Amino acid sequence: MEQEKIRLQDPLLKSCDEPSDAMQQRRSTQAITHRGDQTKYPENTMLAFEAAFEAGSDAIETDLHLTRDGVVVMSHDATLKRCFGVEKKIIDCDYSYIQTLRTLKEPHLPLPSLKEVVEYVRDKDIWLLLDIKVDNVADDVMRLTAETIKSVHDGGAEYWREKIVLGCWTLKFLPLCEKYLPGFPIVHIGFSTTYAREFLEHTNVGFNLFWPILQTTAGKDLAKEAKDAGRKVYVWTVNEEETMKWAIENDSIDGVCTDDPVKFLELTDGYGEIWLDAPRSMQVACYTFVWNWIATVVFIIYQWRYGKNLAGLGVIS
Repeated sequence: MEQEKIRLQDPLLKSCDEPSDAMQQRRSTQAITHRGDQTKYPENTMLAFEAAFEAGSDAIETDLHLTRDGVVVMSHDATLKRCFGVEKKIIDCDYSYIQTLRTLKEPHLPLPSLKEVVEYVRDKDIWLLLDIKVDNVADDVMRLTAETIKSVHDGGAEYWREKIVLGCWTLKFLPLCEKYLPGFPIVHIGFSTTYAREFLEHTNVGFNLFWPILQTTAGKDLAKEAKDAGRKVYVWTVNEEETMKWAIENDSIDGVCTDDPVKFLELTDGYGEIWLDAPRSMQVACYTFVWNWIATVVFIIYQWRYGKNLAGLGVIS
């Protein structure tokens, strides 16, 4: 990657004539910008994605939902309320209506389609991590996502295997990924080590996990097994400086989802010079304790909200 080459040639690396393998590995921790650069623009908008690329991000993480007429659009939420102030579900709206909306947050931007995003990254040195939301009809969203991706480049799906990673919350999506986008890399997105372990039984599946669980013994063991098996391990969502430093130093972590790619890349570029020998505070430990409790509450809510559907998807019995 051109951006990666630029970072690796940074003068901060010249404290050693030949940086150690450990330093090179840690410095290569990828910046995966979460819903675009939210420090500058509203989440999941084209300007946020463009800002992520311009900042030097290795990847963009974004979310998929379907409109009523079958257009794949980029939205974390199933509804339009939080970002657009509209009390409607995306699945109940046609894309022509969606196009008229603007974000509540300035500078009031439209909701892009997957086709727009794929066209934007087509010839750029950046890849996409697609978070496929479980409140879509699984077969519909996978089929339409595949059709969209294949329509953008003459090389079809073959071209995109190096540029798109499919993010799946549940096992139900794995055969659909293979059916519609065979050979594409996959990561399990989640916050349960118990459920994540079921994905170790499937080849070509890495992990994108809620970062505090990698602070636990179960999380560390899972990450080690994943790395030993040649799987990618990413974490979400890391915005505090101390937690960023922890992730960069962690040999098990390949990439970090963050809302602030500029801060993260400044830290990776400063590794070994600015903060390598700085004492670690209790901040990360405190965050871990708090966020593990939050993760437990979120899982309970998640199970309550999607319980009936998750039982059918194999998430709970």
